Amino acid sequence: MKTIKEYSQIVNNAIAALEYEATPSLYDPVRYTMEGEGKRLRPVLTLAVADALQADVEKALRPALGVELYHNFTLLHDDIMDNSPTRRGRQAVWKKWSPAQAILSGDAMFSVAMDCIIRSCYPDVQRLAMIECFNTTALAVDRGQQFDMDFERRSDVTLEEYIDMISLKTGALLAGACCIGAVCGNASEETRKAFNDFGISLGIAFQIQDDILDVYGDEASLGKPIGGDILNDKHTWLHICAVERAGADMESIYAGNLAGAEKIDAVRAVYDRLSLREEGEREVERYLQLAVEAVEKAGLPAEACRFFVDFAHSLIGRKK
Repeated sequence: MKTIKEYSQIVNNAIAALEYEATPSLYDPVRYTMEGEGKRLRPVLTLAVADALQADVEKALRPALGVELYHNFTLLHDDIMDNSPTRRGRQAVWKKWSPAQAILSGDAMFSVAMDCIIRSCYPDVQRLAMIECFNTTALAVDRGQQFDMDFERRSDVTLEEYIDMISLKTGALLAGACCIGAVCGNASEETRKAFNDFGISLGIAFQIQDDILDVYGDEASLGKPIGGDILNDKHTWLHICAVERAGADMESIYAGNLAGAEKIDAVRAVYDRLSLREEGEREVERYLQLAVEAVEKAGLPAEACRFFVDFAHSLIGRKK
């Protein structure tokens, strides 16, 4: 097994070498989106799962690129839906170009992602299984995004509904990245299920922590303004718990038409009074432990199992 950094560098090198068709107005936003050498955590998972199952890492690289391209495609469209002007400390694509251009270039990214899998060097049966996994993942993410949008029109969203939504919107992509890597390694159904459960639980932990960081994190390290979820009236883990336990206080804040820092401070004060940050962090740890328990059932060698346990802890600790 390699380190997370080593897998990440393999992906970054491959992204830098990607060639696009000669249509600058379509592909310049794609290049812009894929620029920079991030941790590439989802394709790292694809490569690491394949490696843990004794598959050829170089051979698994093209499907891993498909995972990363798809992930970034979702971000282009998410930023439009969330009206978010920045991404990773830079202008969002829709802001730098236009919403229409971001939609179209995002669609191109989806097609390039699928092409990476279709053109991978695997027998037809494995490529078909990867395509099925890719489509299942994409539809799960779409369902999660639809639930998220539906929640904006409701005031009675339950915590159970929210966990179901983020298991689709966030967990499914981590699980899908693992699934594609498992197909590269011809994994058994039991092993694929273990990795699926690992990705789902890790995704839930990841999202709850993001909810916390949006209110309590550092703007410089997050690459986006603090309090965006509050200003956009998003149903997050913190918000739903606050409405369930202090509904009258939350209603008075929103009825008062507060805006900007004043609104963020007022909502955060309710969260503080209910100790929701601390409770949320305990939930993050609980789902992190579920992820660890899942991967321990995958039947991997000790070194490989240790990698995924360390990966989970690294992911959750990424912005602390």
